[in-house]
Amino acid sequence: MNRFSSFMASCKAKTTAYWRSRSAARKVLLVCGCIVVVAAAVALIRSLNASPQSIEKHLYGEEIGRNGLRYKHGSHIYDPETGEVLLDSITWLHVSSGDTIAILAKNHRRAFINLNTAQLITPLAFERAWEFACNRGVMARADSIFIFRRDGSLVTAMPIGASNQYEYLYYIDHLIVKTDYDHVGMLDTAGHWLLEPEYSMITIQYDQRLYNTRLGDECIVYNAELQPILRGAYKSIEIDWTEGLVVTEHDGIQRLYDYKGNLLYKMIFQRIEPLMYATGRKTADNEDIYDLTDCYVYRDYNDKCGLMDKHYKVLTPPLFHSIEAQTKHVFFATFGEYSDRFGTLIDDHGKALR
Repeated sequence: MNRFSSFMASCKAKTTAYWRSRSAARKVLLVCGCIVVVAAAVALIRSLNASPQSIEKHLYGEEIGRNGLRYKHGSHIYDPETGEVLLDSITWLHVSSGDTIAILAKNHRRAFINLNTAQLITPLAFERAWEFACNRGVMARADSIFIFRRDGSLVTAMPIGASNQYEYLYYIDHLIVKTDYDHVGMLDTAGHWLLEPEYSMITIQYDQRLYNTRLGDECIVYNAELQPILRGAYKSIEIDWTEGLVVTEHDGIQRLYDYKGNLLYKMIFQRIEPLMYATGRKTADNEDIYDLTDCYVYRDYNDKCGLMDKHYKVLTPPLFHSIEAQTKHVFFATFGEYSDRFGTLIDDHGKALR
């Protein structure tokens, strides 16, 4: 320790003597030279820290938004230029492709967040949320839904009562809302009812941009402008995305309409097969001999079957699960399958036998 103190004292004395022996001009040059060396060293350090390798080393997480902010999954959002954490304790972040508004989950609640600023645009107070569609985002809490614009403002001042349905997404500016167990309606982007919540069913057929609905005893198919194109007191209407509208009457008969509601075929089938019965005779090899009846079995769009004669005249509606020939003129028509299987006997005119 004494040696080190002596060394430092000697250095200080020599430096002082050297400084006193210099002229004023040399002192100025010496100070300027030191400043230049220090500045160069600082610039070198900064350039090293700003190199691509250094930046890449300090960056982590996913880039979000359009201002270069980054998200560390299950943790926080930060600004890579300053290193500042802008929002922390994030549970998860759902980012739609190409959108700058995302769904944020934190503390078992949901909110919409602007990815450009990392600012919440709605309160962190909702139980469920769906991504934006048609410039509208929907959130749910308890038995109510809230519809938001992209700036975070509410479309309607009061929440809309709704049941716990699976999804709330706008499609061509229309939103289907199930208000309770029995009733469904449709809202526009202003929160007005386009179809009052009086329907028991509203479904979307995306390929043809059609809405399939039921109102009381009536089936109604609407186009994208909500103009009815087909309606009637049918058992059901199904929209086949490649063929048209399949209408099932209450007796099971099915008809095919085009997507504009024009009748194409008064009756349609899935397949037609011959019916064979065991004659009771045997071949030389002791195998049962089967023969054709004078009837066919047909199957409809819903895989129900009926009986038709050899001239393809329909004898029964498609009400059965299966039809089996017992003799050439008697058939067993079933209504159930497996353990629920039961049925009745009909003749080759489609009449029930007793």
